[in-house]
Parts: sequence; structure tokens; C-alpha cells
Amino acid sequence: MQTLSATAIADVSPVKTAAVSGYARAVLAGATSIVIGILWDISWHRTIGRDTFWTPAHIAIYFGGLVGGLTCGWLVIRTTFFATSEEQAGAVRLWSFRGPLGAWVTIWGSLGMMTSAPFDNWWHAAYGLDVRILSPPHAVLALGMWAIVLGALMLVLREQNLAPPDQPAPGRHLFIYASGVLVVMAGIILIEYSFPNQQRTRTFYQVSATTFPLYLLGLGRASKFRWGATLIALVYMAILALMAWVLQLFPGHPHGASLIRSYPRRRTIRECFPA
Repeated sequence: MQTLSATAIADVSPVKTAAVSGYARAVLAGATSIVIGILWDISWHRTIGRDTFWTPAHIAIYFGGLVGGLTCGWLVIRTTFFATSEEQAGAVRLWSFRGPLGAWVTIWGSLGMMTSAPFDNWWHAAYGLDVRILSPPHAVLALGMWAIVLGALMLVLREQNLAPPDQPAPGRHLFIYASGVLVVMAGIILIEYSFPNQQRTRTFYQVSATTFPLYLLGLGRASKFRWGATLIALVYMAILALMAWVLQLFPGHPHGASLIRSYPRRRTIRECFPA
């Protein structure tokens, strides 16, 4: 009876996938909080109107930014002072500090988000409600949120690229999820062109056909799945569907309804210029 050697047993045994680091998971959790918060905030403003800064939606947005920024800040400190020479060799150097490229992108996004908060309050105090969604402070906030989601995606992708070739890529499913979150962020930035009435215009098709295929093709090609673009689109659809199903369970009432009823009736032209 033939027996297998220890080497042969090791060759036929299944190879375990390396786990994604806690840094990437923490930043991805912060990116999830940002996406939930921004979709919640849009619903909040469309239902209730302009509110104080300390709404639950705003707290979710900036909590995600703080989680991403603090996590990547510690990752940069660890890589600079406590990492091995091999880990430092694969890091990006900036101002004598070293860290993964995804960490630097996340830190930049977190700083942009924190800068936009007082800027947005000042803007509303000076000019009132925004005529367009992408006002200057909102544009800074949107770029910061997008950068944090991109940084989370890059951290997961970095661990895929550093994995040994004979092992399954770590975080394949997290990469698909992070890609779907990034596509959601792209859709939020383009929301002004995606309202129902805007979907009948040429601009909607031009913007959508330029943006979404670029994301899906690039991210799907970088994923380790055959149907990567389809899976990313399913994550995008699932996030938007879940938020739409959950938010409608909590009805809201506009804060300014009583103020509108107390306004005097607008006079007609005949009343302004009597004969």
C-alpha cells in the first residue's frame, strides 16, 4: 500500500487565502459609513430641508472620514518608524514619512472633508440654501469622500498585488464591495444629471456613458473574478436599493411648513395697481 510523503500531502492540501489587514477593513468600514451618510443626508434635505450640522446623516459622514484618516495616519506612522525595511521599500515617501499610496489618498480625502465642514457652514450663513448640489464646499466634500473610498480600494488592491502567486488573492470579495461603493460615490457626484427629468436630456446620456463604463471596465479588469464588472454593478444596485427601501420606512416632515403657512398672501397685479 502506497503512502504519501509530507511534501505530497502539503501539495494536495488546500491553500488558505491570506486575510486582509485590519487597516484596509477599517478604512472600508469608514467608506461604508460615508456612503450611507451621504445618501441619508440627500434624503434628509429633500424631505426635511436645511437642518443643523449635527444631524445623524452628517455624523455618519464625518465619522467615516475620521475613521479613515486616523487609521491611515497610524498606518503611516507605523510604516515610517516601526516597519521592516522590506515593508518600507514598497511604501511611498512624503515629507520623510512612508506609507502605502492608498493611505496617503485616504489622508488627503479626510483632510478635505474636515476642511469642508466649517466652509459649508459659513457658505450657508452667507448665501443661504444652495441653488446647486455641487456648491464649492460641497465639491470639496465630495472629492474628499471619493478619495477616502478610493484609498480603501487601493489598500485592498495593494494586498492583492503583494500576495504570493501560488495563493488565492486576499480580499477578492472586499475588492468587489469596495468597487461597488466607489461606483455609488461616482453616481452621487453626478446626481444633478440623474434626476428623472434630466434623464430625458442629452447631457444625462453623455455623462453616464462617459463615467460608468470607465469605472466598471477598469475595476472589473482589476478584480479576480470573471464577471467582475457585473458583480460590481450588483453591489451598486444593492446599496441604492437597500437605502431606498429603508429610508422610506421613516417619514419626515419639512421644518419650514409652519413658516410657509404664516407668510402673508401674495397680492395680485390688480391689488398692487388698482384702477
